[in-house]
Amino acid sequence: MMPDFERLSKHLEDLVGDFLGNKSLINPYFRISKATPEQTRKYFLLNSKVPRLIILVWILILIPLNILKFVLVLILSVIFFRQNSIFKKKIYKTQVIFLSHGTKNNLSNRQKDTYFDLLPNKIQSSKGFTSTILYTNQNWFGFRRNCKLLGQKNTELNHILIPKFLMTREHIKYFLVIINFAVRTLILGVEYYKKNPDISRILLCSTPWYFSRATYANFLLISRVKQILTKINISSMFLTFEGHSYEQLIVNELEFGSQGTKIFFYQHSPIVPFHYGIRSFLLRCKANITVLTTGIFYKEYFESLSKSPNYKVIGTNKNSFFASDMNINKTGKILYAPDGTTFATNEFVDLIRSIISKSAENMHVLRLHPDLKKSLRLRVKISRLKKYRNFSISSGELDSDLANSNYLVYRTSAVGIESLKYDLLPVYYSDSKFTGLNVLFSNDKAYCKAENSDAILTILKSHRNKLSEIHRMALFNSYFSNINYKNFDDSIKSIS
Repeated sequence: MMPDFERLSKHLEDLVGDFLGNKSLINPYFRISKATPEQTRKYFLLNSKVPRLIILVWILILIPLNILKFVLVLILSVIFFRQNSIFKKKIYKTQVIFLSHGTKNNLSNRQKDTYFDLLPNKIQSSKGFTSTILYTNQNWFGFRRNCKLLGQKNTELNHILIPKFLMTREHIKYFLVIINFAVRTLILGVEYYKKNPDISRILLCSTPWYFSRATYANFLLISRVKQILTKINISSMFLTFEGHSYEQLIVNELEFGSQGTKIFFYQHSPIVPFHYGIRSFLLRCKANITVLTTGIFYKEYFESLSKSPNYKVIGTNKNSFFASDMNINKTGKILYAPDGTTFATNEFVDLIRSIISKSAENMHVLRLHPDLKKSLRLRVKISRLKKYRNFSISSGELDSDLANSNYLVYRTSAVGIESLKYDLLPVYYSDSKFTGLNVLFSNDKAYCKAENSDAILTILKSHRNKLSEIHRMALFNSYFSNINYKNFDDSIKSIS
């Protein structure tokens, strides 16, 4: 039915714009932020041959299960009610909010934020504004422990972790909202059953996702943002720019509020053609927002999509270098850097397993993402690889790994761009359906492509010419220029 994700993304956006309204983006099914294999799995029924009648019956069967799920979450919210009490006490007078993410690196005594780096500190020192970093909660348990870890950070900034559950009384409103949307969507799907089978299938398949954890998390985040806005007057808010549906919801909330809050997005990570959520956001954007980019390439790329937001290049802290250790024998060393998902890591581990015995002369080094949550299956797979002498798991710094490798096998991670700083050959490893995830897509001379293990082995045996250092660095700097605080200061002059 849906031959490509771009067409599907357009259908989803049209449904939101023409029928359901922007508030339906509370259900992340309606916005493909980035068409990775992990994110697109929820659309599998759109391409299946399962009759729509079966899908409709399946939705009806799910009704009692969704009610049970709601009751269980409600019980958990009662058990962990103190999370919201702690959150409420931590909200005090602040002028600037940075919405970050509660990843492993951030939930520590590490002073720099993983996504915004020292920008919160900079705005506080240069403008004298009190800044708060608000973290999304990605862990079911350990709320108090993580709050204590955040308390060990720089005391000049306010660090707040969002609770995992809504307040008990908020669940009634949540339930009424999603029931209203789910029923409207289901009825619309039935109405289009014969008029437009494609649209009908999308609507029917999206209905169960109103009861998903992702929808609950969106509602929770918006509720906490509203709670802050009702208590204090915020002059500006900074968000990461990744194309998620909640970004649109927060902008809508701030735009229609009466505070006149300035909105800033920071594009901290690489943007690729499959970032359909960003494309949709920019095309629909009518708010007065500023997008801060890491390099001139992304500024021009965004401008090609929409002229309406203000774009400013401020650079990134990723523009750093590491000298290669001349005492290390890097001949034939292959560095594998999968994204931080179990799915991608499994694929890379399977790749290593399929070629490691056929390339005994090469050292295969797996670099796991710091925020990866390893499943039991993945742990077993990795342990089986340890029997090979030419396999190891990296425990060093990224720049050190890159400086001392000959090849980098990557997908959609920023590591692909950072490899341009060093004399190695990047190899983009992915199925042909996902070529739009390549972070080096702007220059096909900067990398090799491989769809399977045989292609990897062919690349290892060939002697393809790499880009010259001058061209590599020019490309790298177009993506990730050196952090420029003067440009940042110019961007925030409007904050008062």
